[in-house]
Amino acid sequence: MPSTTHLFAILSVALLSSSCSAFSAPAASAPLQSGSSLVGEVDYEALETANTFPHSAQTLIDRARTVLGPDVLLGQKDDGACLSEKFEFVAAVVGPIGKDEYLGALANFKLEESFDIAPNFYGFAVDPMQRNRVWFFNRQTAVHKANFLGADPKEDASENELTLPPQCYHIDFDEDLNMQEFGFYTVDRRQGNTGGLGGAFAYMYGVGECLTCIYYSTFAHDHIRSYIYYQHRLSHIHLLSTQQITNRPPSSHPRVPALQT
Repeated sequence: MPSTTHLFAILSVALLSSSCSAFSAPAASAPLQSGSSLVGEVDYEALETANTFPHSAQTLIDRARTVLGPDVLLGQKDDGACLSEKFEFVAAVVGPIGKDEYLGALANFKLEESFDIAPNFYGFAVDPMQRNRVWFFNRQTAVHKANFLGADPKEDASENELTLPPQCYHIDFDEDLNMQEFGFYTVDRRQGNTGGLGGAFAYMYGVGECLTCIYYSTFAHDHIRSYIYYQHRLSHIHLLSTQQITNRPPSSHPRVPALQT
């Protein structure tokens, strides 16, 4: 049985990479522009003057779109040629994991076989204070079309439609424009129909094949991250039946501290 880290990586990384084949780059936007001044906003001109990273913001944005595209798919289609030897995948729960483990995860999971996915990327921008990092968002939608983790599509087509909450991604590049770090996070848990969950957890929730952590999201999203974290540390996964459990609030669980929001 694969380790928790391996399985989470397989599901979370392959989720994005499989969806990228539907992505086409929008028209380029002007990088690092500022409009009217705001007290407390960074000084773009000063940061640009002090920048020593050898590639322009537009070059980094273009490179991010390339590695997300169908010819590369975040390392899946180019045998990892786009990845630095020091590459790490890191997200809210999974990671950091290194290059070999990441590529092994991608090779063992094909989410596009179970879902038609529209990644809906937007908002590409280079971090003015970390000039090798590209930030971007997506509002991913999907349709369940084939068996996923034992769950078949439902007869009512509308019940197979998934809308994930907005997610924020980042890619760090080295001076050779290889990916040095990649990760993503859910940024608005009240949107979508996947229980406020993103990444692979959203798809598990959407088809009813839930990890133990999904059960807790039914009651209190504030507990979800801490619960998943502790489950990850246990190094194994507890699968639940799809029967709804309604009588036990998450606060009664001894390993779930309250989170401050």
